[in-house]
Amino acid sequence: MPRARLTAATALAAAALATLTGLVAIVVAPPIASAESTNGTGMAYSDRTFQPFNASNGLSSKYHVYAAGIPQDHAAGLVLQFHGDGAYEFANPTSSYSLGGPSGIVAQARSRGYITVPVRTPDSAGEITWWENGSANADFVANLLDTLETGYNIDTEDIWLVGYSGGSQFITQFFLPKYSSKIDGGGTVVFGGGGVPRVSAQPFAGGLIADLPMHWYTGAADNGTNVSDGYNAVLDAQKGSAWYSAQGFTTDLESPAGLGHNLSGTFGTVLARHLDDHAPNNQVPTTTVAATPEPTATQPTTTTPATTTSPPPITTTTAPVTTTTTPVATTTTTPPPAVWNYTLTPTRIGANLVVTIPAGTSRTTFRVTATQGPFYVYNYTTRTGLRTLSIVSSLAPDTTYNYTVEADDEIVGSGSFQTLP
Repeated sequence: MPRARLTAATALAAAALATLTGLVAIVVAPPIASAESTNGTGMAYSDRTFQPFNASNGLSSKYHVYAAGIPQDHAAGLVLQFHGDGAYEFANPTSSYSLGGPSGIVAQARSRGYITVPVRTPDSAGEITWWENGSANADFVANLLDTLETGYNIDTEDIWLVGYSGGSQFITQFFLPKYSSKIDGGGTVVFGGGGVPRVSAQPFAGGLIADLPMHWYTGAADNGTNVSDGYNAVLDAQKGSAWYSAQGFTTDLESPAGLGHNLSGTFGTVLARHLDDHAPNNQVPTTTVAATPEPTATQPTTTTPATTTSPPPITTTTAPVTTTTTPVATTTTTPPPAVWNYTLTPTRIGANLVVTIPAGTSRTTFRVTATQGPFYVYNYTTRTGLRTLSIVSSLAPDTTYNYTVEADDEIVGSGSFQTLP
């Protein structure tokens, strides 16, 4: 959901108040209700690293939390990040390789109003991984997520799972198939892998399928020919994205030419692009955010998951259900919802919808669909009044798309447009 935007005038007024009173002024925007707020309290909205956590299944490890500057007047989005084998990025959180620096995951998520929590695997034997003992590690993360939702006011419709290499395998093979019920929406961005489930997948809720776009980002050269263990991340990403697409999720696989398994410096910018596509207009001003430490010069030694043989995708066959509907004696005609006034402006790779949302509307969605195929992207807001909903960079140039404007699940506008050449 959109985060509060604090204006410069508001910040200046707060500064003046602080000067007059000698106290620190905290500026907040008007409260915003979220239908899926956890309303948690008690955990500090500050940055803290290497925090210990003991799960109920006996596993223990550590996590970082980056919450400084996140508005507290409404439920916040959450980014859970899972490191690759060896945990370089977790051990070096200020490095610009992944988490640190102005283009890193933490800064990019923070500027959009998201709390970021990188997690270290409980594994402690040999080279630490997420995918070894993956099912028990999923129990550990589910327990940690419960704790975070108790301590912070988290919007469970805006939880993003972000992983690299072995961390990507953990998300798609273990955590999501086992604990999708913990999430009501948001998205996934998995880098360098992300294969089919290796545990029995629990049924996915229809609402989650509709509101959890899944993105794979794996270099085209990450095919096992350039690493010592022969791990083919491209193949895993292809299999994983195909499996989740078959379950009904909106998926896409991006494989940039020339990139292998080392994706240094790309993580934050790629995540930001997808956050903006699905929930833009969330930015908080940089003046309210604690400074990000300068990145270290150290770069990681590229590590990849050991080669594993994953079972074929889990196939569930459901017998068709035959129903008989008895005609109702009386017919009630419900008038269709009124069509809203709005302005739609295509860009080369996106589109902007400017609309005045009536009071009493709890959720407005701008959904863009490919004219052929299952692809769609969307942006939504829970605010009213004059708003701009944007699809930033997911569309192709000079291409025709269909769109709908939905207010609380009713269509109040629809049509088609063509992106610019």
